[in-house]
Amino acid sequence: MSRHLFGGSPADYAAERVGSQLLLRPGAVGTVWDAAVDGTQLTDLTDLTGGPITEVTADTDAAVAFYGPDSVTSLYIDFEYGRRYIMTATDLGTVLNDFVAQGGLPDGFATLDGSGHLPEAQTDPAWFTPYAPKTSTAIETRGLYVRPGWGSFWRTARDAASTGGKASIAVVGGSSLVGFYASNLVTKNWPALLGASLQTTYGDGGSGYLSSLFSANGIAGQDPAAITAWTTAGNLVAQSGTWTTGGYQAGPGWGYVYASTNGAYLTFTIRGTTASIYTLGADGSRPTWTYSIDGGSETTVTDSATTGLAVLKRTITGLSAGSHTVRVKHTGSAGQYLSVLGVAGENTGGVVLNNFGRKSGTADIYTQALRTGWNGGPSYPADLVIYTVSPEDVLNGTSADTWASTVRRHLANIRDGGSTQGTNDIVIVLPHIGTADVGYLYQDYVDRAHSLAQAFEAALVNLWALGRNSWNYWNGLGYWGNPASPGTGGTDAAHLSDAGHTYVAGVLNTLLQS
Repeated sequence: MSRHLFGGSPADYAAERVGSQLLLRPGAVGTVWDAAVDGTQLTDLTDLTGGPITEVTADTDAAVAFYGPDSVTSLYIDFEYGRRYIMTATDLGTVLNDFVAQGGLPDGFATLDGSGHLPEAQTDPAWFTPYAPKTSTAIETRGLYVRPGWGSFWRTARDAASTGGKASIAVVGGSSLVGFYASNLVTKNWPALLGASLQTTYGDGGSGYLSSLFSANGIAGQDPAAITAWTTAGNLVAQSGTWTTGGYQAGPGWGYVYASTNGAYLTFTIRGTTASIYTLGADGSRPTWTYSIDGGSETTVTDSATTGLAVLKRTITGLSAGSHTVRVKHTGSAGQYLSVLGVAGENTGGVVLNNFGRKSGTADIYTQALRTGWNGGPSYPADLVIYTVSPEDVLNGTSADTWASTVRRHLANIRDGGSTQGTNDIVIVLPHIGTADVGYLYQDYVDRAHSLAQAFEAALVNLWALGRNSWNYWNGLGYWGNPASPGTGGTDAAHLSDAGHTYVAGVLNTLLQS
């Protein structure tokens, strides 16, 4: 910094207006200010020899010349003749010339070349350091697109799970999640295989959510051979009495079943030290019901939803580690409906995967008022949500724009529903469409899925691309399902065999353990 010269020009004299004349005032004393009115007085001044002064005194000719404070180039002077006068530093021309002469020189300013560009020799790499691309694990390769910001929430929870913390995953989508056509509907679907692998590495968080429709009601209408195979394989929810599939779009997962007869019951097999039972209540019109653990005594529950239909949760804690049977039984009056959504088993630490897949599920089902918050949203949140595109949307001829708008609403609820603040990660999975895309719409779904991945900083796994967009390729690998013999390779249009489910689980496992 340096002081600038003020005054010393033919215009810089102390003068007083008397009538119509300006009279010079030799020896007049003036004060210096930073504003025309009010402001702050400037007293850090020097005379022409560098001696400090706090006021300015005109010489014997009334001329005024002095140096101002460091770096000040304009100021106001007041000789108490009724007003202040602005003064501009008289050495600015010299300063400007010196500055211009430094163009292109070391320690000077950069100049443009003849083409209007900044020559590389006049740049400093340090200028660009704050804006350099950050190191990331972003990947874009066949079938895989991972946004640079993806995974921070999931990896933090996942790693904490291995030391006693908890990490949760919610999987939503259509029939492939449910297990069609795996040999075991509950344990051989790809979400179950993925969860088991993650639990081996990071700890067992429990069996997770099991829908009541993993039962005779859920598999009804399939090929008789598939029903026989799945029933024989076990792990289905056992039913006693008459149960019917419900029609309300509510709660987590596949759906619910209901009974209106006293004594009807469902038996779930779960794993964990805590069991949570999900039912529907409605204005106190539901029956009393009981639950029992491992054949023990029954505990009576009275549902009490006070305003319309509601999803209710009953949690039982203090169970021993390992597997348990949970029996839910209608004990009310005939004609009252006990509606059971499912039962979840969890441990206090480890990874838990909740499979909210639904047979023939479509995107709009998950955005219903009593459903959206329970499938990865604020009512049943997760550190990671795997959103799987449902082939049923494509088969139904739903336009890609309509589908994307619906999915966006669901993902927005996952990120911003209730009081959530976006502290989770999302993976969007595009299944291999096989020969199910009879209307040739799927390429548009792929495009919209990429847009959603960008908008939500989500990872995208495109199994159609990984499968070379070829049904024949996966057929040669034995990945397509066989409804006549679940688990074995067949020729289904889009559903998977055991080998197909294992492959999908492996692809996602690699991403989630990276």
